[in-house]
Amino acid sequence: MTIGNDAAKKKSDKKEKKRKREEKVDHDTTSRDGMKKDERDRRKEKKRAEKEELLSKVPKADENGIAYTKIQIKRMMKRVKRGLPPVPTEQEERERIRRLKEEEIETQQELSGMLYNRDDEGSVAKDDNITEADENHNCDNEDSSHEESAKNKQSGDDVSDVKPPRKKKARSKPVPNDYVCYACKNKYSPLHWIYDCPDKIHNPGSNNIKKKIKGINEPSERKVFVSGLPFDIKAKDVEVYFEKEKKCGKVVHCKLLMFPDTKRCKGTGFLTFESEEGARNALKLSGTALDISDDKGNDNKQTKKQTLTLSVKKVLSRSVTKNKK
Repeated sequence: MTIGNDAAKKKSDKKEKKRKREEKVDHDTTSRDGMKKDERDRRKEKKRAEKEELLSKVPKADENGIAYTKIQIKRMMKRVKRGLPPVPTEQEERERIRRLKEEEIETQQELSGMLYNRDDEGSVAKDDNITEADENHNCDNEDSSHEESAKNKQSGDDVSDVKPPRKKKARSKPVPNDYVCYACKNKYSPLHWIYDCPDKIHNPGSNNIKKKIKGINEPSERKVFVSGLPFDIKAKDVEVYFEKEKKCGKVVHCKLLMFPDTKRCKGTGFLTFESEEGARNALKLSGTALDISDDKGNDNKQTKKQTLTLSVKKVLSRSVTKNKK
């Protein structure tokens, strides 16, 4: 029994010591935090008093009674803190504005310098030090290399083993054995796509030029523009009307303009005839009535008829219609 009591007493003493140690740590931490808070409060109070003292020395308005802005008041407080008069003279103000402009220019120059490739500085400096004799020597070497390449082509040297230089990473897609590169006609080996061919001519912006040129040439004389069509008409009905009912001629192609949401006809379209005579016959129908029966109602009801005025015009060049108001 005495052994058990001693063990229990030791255990309780150990717990008591641990509790006292924790209380002491908490007290030290609390006292330390309290000291830090008091120090912060003292600093804030000192700073506030210093700010109020500086504000008392700074005027709130100029000689004309116009109140100063917050930025101007802060600037004058800094001057008072340095021992200068709060209101700067005209010369000092001009000097300050000049200094601000210089700093802005330096900032812009630094930003523009960030875009410059620093790795090329050494090569640019070396290029600047090249003399005229070196440039002439390089030109002579280039001319001689061109002449040698021309002689090799004329002599019929085997260039099939020459690998095409690659500016970009080659396509990973395998090239079929029967593929023919239209740029070099499989002159280079191994087989490669036309995108990786060195003889491929790359003209950036050529598509934009083609878009501008598109429509300048005169359209076909066999093509006409038709308007005044019903909204529920089909391309087959238009072909039958012009080809069989009006005997204009054979219609090769019919394109109706549709609404993107309902996919119904806008009442306009383009017709292409087999011959110019058919297009001329269709132009004669412009202004005539277009009678198409509407059979979508009930069978018992009498069928209604839509009387529409047909308009057929010659298709004009885009350069003519673009500036037309």
